[in-house]
Amino acid sequence: MAADSETPRATANRSTTPVSDSFRDYISSGWAERTDAVPAAREQASYAADRRARIAALHPGKRLIVPAGGAKVRSNDTDYAYRAHSAFAWLTGWGSDTVPDSVLVIDDGEATLYFREPAGRGTDEFYANPEIGEFWIGPRPSAAHVAADLGLATAGLADFDAVTIDADTLIVRDADRDVTDRIDGQRLLNASLESNDGDAELARDLSEARLVKDAFEIAEMRAAVAATKLGFDDVIADIPQITAHAKGERLVEGTFNRRARADGNTVGYDTIAASGPHACILHWTRNDGPVIPGDLILLDAGIELDSYYTADITRTLPISGTFTEVQRRVYEAVREAADAAFSIVRPGIKFREIHAAAMSVIAARTADWGLLPVSAE
Repeated sequence: MAADSETPRATANRSTTPVSDSFRDYISSGWAERTDAVPAAREQASYAADRRARIAALHPGKRLIVPAGGAKVRSNDTDYAYRAHSAFAWLTGWGSDTVPDSVLVIDDGEATLYFREPAGRGTDEFYANPEIGEFWIGPRPSAAHVAADLGLATAGLADFDAVTIDADTLIVRDADRDVTDRIDGQRLLNASLESNDGDAELARDLSEARLVKDAFEIAEMRAAVAATKLGFDDVIADIPQITAHAKGERLVEGTFNRRARADGNTVGYDTIAASGPHACILHWTRNDGPVIPGDLILLDAGIELDSYYTADITRTLPISGTFTEVQRRVYEAVREAADAAFSIVRPGIKFREIHAAAMSVIAARTADWGLLPVSAE
């Protein structure tokens, strides 16, 4: 979390930004009035409040710090598309519209969201800071807007510096290195604060709590699956153009990504568009090969919604529209194995039991085909 007073890294290699009073007066004047109506709370706000209460109850008397994280540099003055830490999104209800560098603090059950408020058009930040200036990256919501939208008490990001760090403070360590380093530094100043065992417990509790989905989460996951299914349909519809291109896998990726941006936030992970021999590579994401009729293509892709909930669908398709005899035999064996696994799923079952059910089918079929050096048993 870089201090706002520092020289923005994005301008370090640029010509000097104009700083005269006349330029400042000119660039900050003549703008249309900005409206920032206070909204009703978003649907997930009440669910996020319940989640915060559950986590706070697991750590009574503790101060929990959950950063959203900052933007990450891709190259020089360009950043990767921003994505807030998943634990932060889960506890606040903020997703793709999160203001970078925000920090959630839950202090003995009471939550405050610290974020960078609008600086105003009359400030140097507005036009001279391409990392956070609104002239460069767009407007930020007001404190009143965020408080109503998320159902949370809010404060300016600068006020986070005054939050007390003591033996009762825990942090999600992998969310924001700068914030974590600051807290670790304060811990080092006091020998009694050096241990961060409680941080690991907080991370574990957050991960385990997120395993059980509430009604909002289930609905979002279903919506992500529905959008992803449409992305697969788009790819199938574009097969003639895909097979005509020397890098058809790239067209598969592009077609799916278009749906992800239209119906969601982005892809949930790098799309695997593995055609022909590339389908034998488990995580093929270069996607630079041709898509040839007669081959199979394995498409592993998912759409992430603005809420950050993501689908994950994998299908193997005959590029020509029809399986050959051998392709069909292998395809049906895999489907039989999946059906065998699904049929025994029940609450409390161990994953290895489900896996064993699938593998028993795979072993039997590959033995039948003479591909195993031993019997299926």
